[in-house]
Amino acid sequence: MHFLQFTYNKEEVIHALRFHFLRRGEIKVFRNTLIILLIATVAGYLFRVVNFNALLGIALMMVILGWAFWYLLPVSTYNKAATFKDNIRLRYNEEGMAIATGQGERAVPWEKFSQIIETKSFFFLYRDKRSFFLIPTSAFENEEALNGFSKLMQSIFSDYRRLNGA
Repeated sequence: MHFLQFTYNKEEVIHALRFHFLRRGEIKVFRNTLIILLIATVAGYLFRVVNFNALLGIALMMVILGWAFWYLLPVSTYNKAATFKDNIRLRYNEEGMAIATGQGERAVPWEKFSQIIETKSFFFLYRDKRSFFLIPTSAFENEEALNGFSKLMQSIFSDYRRLNGA
């Protein structure tokens, strides 16, 4: 049995939430649609099909939506989740992990997770496309413990991925 104890760093978690949200398929489609709309509006303005007010309105809408996705969505998610403000005590082995907070302890077998993504700062343990548990890489006492956990996750999950970011 291995043990970790950590509290989340707000700025790191918000960055991780941005990483999560911006990787989601529906956000990518929405973002690309807005970019195409902006390009079409600029082209329309240059060819005098669209007036300046329409161009300004679309550009302003993109700034507001960009702010919402970049700042508002991650910050509101962080503020709603009590887990991010708790002191976490984690025990794990080959069968699963036990997560203890001020609310109590809950055992979670590895089978409950569908995907693991490792980044420079976090392990994202996904239950489904929307819910996940974050383990900061800084929670491991040394590089050997971090690599041991990474190898354990790779041996359990066939779709384990290591990505840059977050």
